[in-house]
Parts: sequence; C-alpha cells; structure tokens
Amino acid sequence: MSETSSLTGPIVEAFTKMGIFAMRLNSGTAKRGRYYIKLCPPGTADVLAFPSGRVLWVETKEVRDLKRKGSTAEAQAAFRATVESLGHLYVRATCLDDVLEVLRKESK
Repeated sequence: MSETSSLTGPIVEAFTKMGIFAMRLNSGTAKRGRYYIKLCPPGTADVLAFPSGRVLWVETKEVRDLKRKGSTAEAQAAFRATVESLGHLYVRATCLDDVLEVLRKESK
C-alpha cells in the first residue's frame, strides 16, 4: 500500500461523487508471477482527472515528504513541467482541500 493511499483514495472518491471521471495511476514495475509489468513512467502523478473538460494531474504528498529530494522528486518535477507545458493542470496535494481549491479557481 502506498504511503499516500489515505489521501489518494479519498481524492478519487471525491472526484467520483462530484461526477468527475478520475483514476489512480501507479508507476514503476509490478511482478505478476514470473513476469514484470511496466506501469506508468517514474514521476507520473498519482491521480488523473477530467474536470470540466480539462486535464488535471494530482500528485499526493504527505506533509512530511514535501522536502524530500532525489530522483523521485526530479522525475516528478520533470513530469509536472511536461504536463503544464501541454496546458494541463497539476496540483501537489497534501489534503483534499488543495484539490478543491484548484477546482474552485477553474470554475471561475
């Protein structure tokens, strides 16, 4: 189970209750029997949603993890830069309110 599953699940559930299509994404690899399955590339955000015809990527972070550095942080920064250059929305969320704030701003 991910260290942010207590945040990611409720965010996906909130999107669903609002009628917004959203899905949880996993990155890295997973072993299935003798085989490895390649998932999303490193740095991919945890949630993908489509509010009001927009593309919204949500990276969930525990408050204690916000200052961590390393290859994961670099991959996430590169992913963010890529999706924002395409005109997508991106939010790094430590709570559901972070996501709701982006939705409020977008609805104005």
